[in-house]
Amino acid sequence: MHGTNPYAQAGWYNPQNPLSLNTFSTPTPSVFGALPYPSSQTTLPTVLSFHFVLLNPNVLNCMITGPTSIPFLEIVSNAQTTQFRKPDGRVLAAVEWSANPTVEISGALSRRYVSQWMPLSSDRSRRSLNINGQEYLWIATSNALCLFFAATPASGYLVRVQRGNGSITMELTAEAFQLGLLESAIVATVILQSGRNIP
Repeated sequence: MHGTNPYAQAGWYNPQNPLSLNTFSTPTPSVFGALPYPSSQTTLPTVLSFHFVLLNPNVLNCMITGPTSIPFLEIVSNAQTTQFRKPDGRVLAAVEWSANPTVEISGALSRRYVSQWMPLSSDRSRRSLNINGQEYLWIATSNALCLFFAATPASGYLVRVQRGNGSITMELTAEAFQLGLLESAIVATVILQSGRNIP
């Protein structure tokens, strides 16, 4: 039989012919294209959008859908408490409303006052936020509420929250996602968009 060695074509090493290894070829997809083959050029999106929808009547009772429009969290409230529930019913976070509300995020933030977690600046223009030892700032712009690194706010937003027709959109940059800001950003967004008085 005449032809090329299929093992060598796949890049396997042959100890009897060390020069047969082609280290510069790209691997060929299995079954020659019958199945999708990921390109090495594939990149993650730079911004992930989360939509707060079905506001009933506001963000304190709504559904949050992720970038693929699949329900991500349900926000359920009564007069005293707001819970952030995962699709399986587990509670991710909770806010207890009082004259000085408290917040807790499972595995990320022990129960504390919202005013300690997101203190308001003396000029009332921004709120700081500490997540995993890193300081951030929530700053209102002309059409959005944005989260920035406290040390370098000019470097661009990490999270941007905008109101639309009957919904709220939270855009999370890939960097913010890698920093583990997703859950904290969602909880902070609900608190800041709730209309409740936060000292």
